Amino acid sequence: MPNLFEEEKYLFNSDRVMIGVDEVGRGCWAGPVLSCASYIYPSKFMNLPKINDSKKMIKKHRREIYVSSSTFSKNAIGCSTVKEIENFGINASNDLAVLRAIVLMVQNFSFNTDKNLFFDILLDGNRFPKFEIFKKLYDLIGNRIKIYCIVKGDSKVMSIALASIIAKETRDTIMHQQHVLYPHYNLKKNVGYGTKDHRDMIMKHGITKIHRRNFKPISTIFGD
Repeated sequence: MPNLFEEEKYLFNSDRVMIGVDEVGRGCWAGPVLSCASYIYPSKFMNLPKINDSKKMIKKHRREIYVSSSTFSKNAIGCSTVKEIENFGINASNDLAVLRAIVLMVQNFSFNTDKNLFFDILLDGNRFPKFEIFKKLYDLIGNRIKIYCIVKGDSKVMSIALASIIAKETRDTIMHQQHVLYPHYNLKKNVGYGTKDHRDMIMKHGITKIHRRNFKPISTIFGD
């Protein structure tokens, strides 16, 4: 279960802020890749709901936390579109989504304080993002952030676990909206992931503009 050990290190640090970050949708056949940056208010440490890695929670519990999250945390969403995934590849697009979430979070803090804060970003996983590719965006915050990768961070660090929930619920909501536009693909259930049912519907109906043409099996079936 995730805990607040990392967050508590910053309780008496007046110039550094810890942010947890996680992403969702990396392996999907359809839809965006999405990232969330989360900051839990220290005043709420003692009264948090039961937060866990989003993959280990039932939908109802995830949704309850998602809906109530603004009462105990600050969250920022970053997204990379299907077109960006096709143009940049999934690794760079994932990094771009993460960077966008972090930039929004840093700017949010900057709007609400006169202090020149610095940010320690705890990122789920073991892959350090290559933010330098997106220099114009990275230069907005590059000198104010430090990245730490935490393997299985969504099961260890409360802020990362919360970010995993917010990211998952936000993306699921987007894909449920896409289901209305593209009902044949059962996106309300598979939310863009590669299921047998999804593959069967692709073979029957073809692909849409929200399908990633550079992802297998779509790239194999339909070519460039």
